Amino acid sequence: MTEFYFACSRTMLRGRRGKGNALMADDIGRRSLLRASTTVLGSSLLATTARRVIGGGLVAAGGLGLEKSANASVSDPANPVYFTWSEDKLQISLVRFAEELGYWANAGIRPKFVGEINAGQLPALVGSGDVTFASFMFNRALAAVAHGVDLKVIAAQSYTTEDEPHMTYFTRADSTITVNNLQQLEGKVVGLSSLGGCAEFILKDLLTKNGVNLKKVKLLTQSESLLRQSLEYGTLELAVIHPPLNGVLRADKSLKAAFSDYDNSQEEGGSAPISANGEFIRKYPAQTREFVGILAKTANWVNANPAKALEISARVTHLPPQFVTKHYFVNNLILDEKQLQFWWELYDRIGILTPDLAKLKPSDVATNEYNPLAPSARLIPSQKENQKVLTSTDA
Repeated sequence: MTEFYFACSRTMLRGRRGKGNALMADDIGRRSLLRASTTVLGSSLLATTARRVIGGGLVAAGGLGLEKSANASVSDPANPVYFTWSEDKLQISLVRFAEELGYWANAGIRPKFVGEINAGQLPALVGSGDVTFASFMFNRALAAVAHGVDLKVIAAQSYTTEDEPHMTYFTRADSTITVNNLQQLEGKVVGLSSLGGCAEFILKDLLTKNGVNLKKVKLLTQSESLLRQSLEYGTLELAVIHPPLNGVLRADKSLKAAFSDYDNSQEEGGSAPISANGEFIRKYPAQTREFVGILAKTANWVNANPAKALEISARVTHLPPQFVTKHYFVNNLILDEKQLQFWWELYDRIGILTPDLAKLKPSDVATNEYNPLAPSARLIPSQKENQKVLTSTDA
């Protein structure tokens, strides 16, 4: 086997490659978790690099200090505070939905949209304040907080359902692989967009539960836009695809959706909550509460108006409506302990729960303090306590 390196900020992590471009699945578990953790440690350098590289898309000044004269105790539309938010042009976030619905127009906090940033880099940029708020999987926030990054998870967001999962696992149309015979993946190559997040860890959890020898499964990292071609050419046996591309691939008759993350973790595994820069939310608590309130109102509207939300998604992303993936969000964006605790249990199952992570609990990383719809700052036990929609959903 040949040596390879992950380069990220100041950190280079060493691993092993097999033939071609595939990684040995058993070899990357601890390294990719370490990478997810150590990525955040070089936040200052990474933030500087991001400003240079994305100068045309990322606001050169970070999210902090933009509105030094704003009153932190009152969210004032006449003197708004601006926050930076990373947006993929092929996706639509709650922040963009709110923009399309006009919810920011009279708010005391407003967005400055920036270009797409890789999810693995976002925790560092949120910690440095170059990105004020961001959505990424909770395990990345957990790793960041464990290593001292100044961020806090302040709102729930995505919610996995059986018909609209967080990730879909595609095979070629003639494949015999299903969720019930995953041992067929031994000796095969699985494609995914990145390591250190949901694509890797939920897959490995599912394989472990089904008795698959991870040492015999190879992982290939590619942009999701390339995974489709690799799957069709036979380079891959299985590809892990997120929205919106899962909607596109569902229409491809040469491929099929074999199963989804819902088959592994039901509604618990797809949580990609909103993380915030710690300094910003301490400096602007009123504006942060308004931010979460607007997103919660938007989420409830999208859930209640799927047809109109689809029209907005298609227009913003320029995807044909039949390819657009439906969005579903947690009611009122209230955070619960059960969804977050899932990640500690998953890490324990696949053998990568480190002492730094084990000593933390969900409330060390997340809070409902800034959600005006939450009953208190404490995390609710589960979403069973969050069934009532608390805002108007009129179109």
